[in-house]
Amino acid sequence: MKIERHWGISLLAILAVGPGLMLNSALTPLQGLLQKTLDSSSYPSIIPILTGTIAFALFVPLGPFLRHKWGDKATYITSACISLLGVLLSLISTKFIVFEAGRVLQGMGGGMALMMMLPMLVLSFPISRRNLALLILIGGFYGSSIIGVCFGTLVSHTGHWKEIFYVAVACSILAILLGYTLLSNEGTRHAKEKAHFDWMGFVWAGIFALLTAFTVLSLQKWGGSSLYVWIGLGGSVLSFLFLFITEYSITKPLLSFKLILHKKPLLAILVVVIGYIAMTLSLVSLQGILKTVNALPNKEMVIVYLCLLVGVAVAAILSCLLYDTLGPGILGMIGALLIIGVNLTWMYAGNHEAYTFFAISFFVLILGVGFTIASGLMGAALGGPLPDLVPRMATVQFLRMIAYAAIPVISSYVLNRFSAHHLTNGSSQDISEQSVEKSQLLAYHDLFFSSFSASLVLLCFSFLMALTGKGHKLAHKPHHQRNEEHKENSNSNEEVVQPPQLYTKDAVIPDHDYRKALQKFKQIKPSQTNDDVFREALKKFKEK
Repeated sequence: MKIERHWGISLLAILAVGPGLMLNSALTPLQGLLQKTLDSSSYPSIIPILTGTIAFALFVPLGPFLRHKWGDKATYITSACISLLGVLLSLISTKFIVFEAGRVLQGMGGGMALMMMLPMLVLSFPISRRNLALLILIGGFYGSSIIGVCFGTLVSHTGHWKEIFYVAVACSILAILLGYTLLSNEGTRHAKEKAHFDWMGFVWAGIFALLTAFTVLSLQKWGGSSLYVWIGLGGSVLSFLFLFITEYSITKPLLSFKLILHKKPLLAILVVVIGYIAMTLSLVSLQGILKTVNALPNKEMVIVYLCLLVGVAVAAILSCLLYDTLGPGILGMIGALLIIGVNLTWMYAGNHEAYTFFAISFFVLILGVGFTIASGLMGAALGGPLPDLVPRMATVQFLRMIAYAAIPVISSYVLNRFSAHHLTNGSSQDISEQSVEKSQLLAYHDLFFSSFSASLVLLCFSFLMALTGKGHKLAHKPHHQRNEEHKENSNSNEEVVQPPQLYTKDAVIPDHDYRKALQKFKQIKPSQTNDDVFREALKKFKEK
């Protein structure tokens, strides 16, 4: 049975990008286990997550350039091979530096594939069913991240972290085989056209990414009062300003900031980032309470985390069905209200709750965040001229992944600060196990309040995006079908006036046309005509 092209492209997109997203989110609950296995106690545990995400972000704008230079097939297989090499290095590594090199390579491969596959994914679907691309985007990409969270949490209890990397190896091998079979080298430039690459923009983007990573690492290691944090933050801001000025002033930039400095794309970026902040804060709190207080059996733990996947599936289906009807703004508002509901519930809930309460909370939270992701990404993609979709989305994805690298570390730092504050302000001077647990629970509730505040901001930005209109639709009927339907409606609703019949030289003029011509001719004043003019007029009329 031959697979349809759009489903083949969808599978290739998930296999190329999904494993990287899965590993990035899976390594967060595995930090302690990795330090023991790799004997990397002298290194910050966040480095493998941070470097993989930063490399992913930095190589996102490179995908469209390589696709135009090498073609679809060559670029896809190259990115899949780089990802496979990176996963294998991480899998066989016994030292931290080798594991780290593998994470960088894997991030590079996934980033190269992202903005090459997204346009192919959207354009491969028939125009009347293009909303199904949103189903793949949310279910495949966002679902890969949530699968990583589930796998990482469950595997952390068994101590066998390499099982996740085996899955990534299998996906990369399958991507190479299917890419070789299904793709061709379409998309290359004309042979005489020289491909232009913005090296200056790439260098400044790399400097900005490295300084951001340095700032985040310094924050985790030394805290917010460290001089290194402020030096890194200042360097990050300055390098971003240089990057912005450089890219804004050239004709073919690597990152097209001009295209996102409009109402809808700018609001869409804020919706995506703030939605991720709200999800991270709430998810950290839920997982913390689940681990600290409610030590569930493995069976119930699996059920709770399966609700995350169910939430992703429902979010993908509903986003696919509702996006064109509601528009990105309304969809984002619904997602923000769902996140607000989860946070309000847990702000007033007790610590010891049934596992079904956790399951429902996980489901509603992920459902709401799925709506905000669909709202933000599609609002940015379709919030401007469609021919500029690829450079606009490359810029959005670069900024999004940089934010995704920093937000979990900042959330962890905020949690530690809240916990330390409640511990030092406790009534007991003796720091016992009970007082530490109590301070952590209070810190989790503070995170719920912080997430609630972020959700309110998210609701405001979604409302502003709704005011800008729905924008372009994902799915609509082809132009020729709409023209045919318009003709049918015109024929059924009103009498169609037939155009006048064209006469050739030898045609016979009907009587009513002849009389009509004579009647018009008689309206001319007698002083302006004679018999010769009359005969000449009839002769010209017959020659039409």
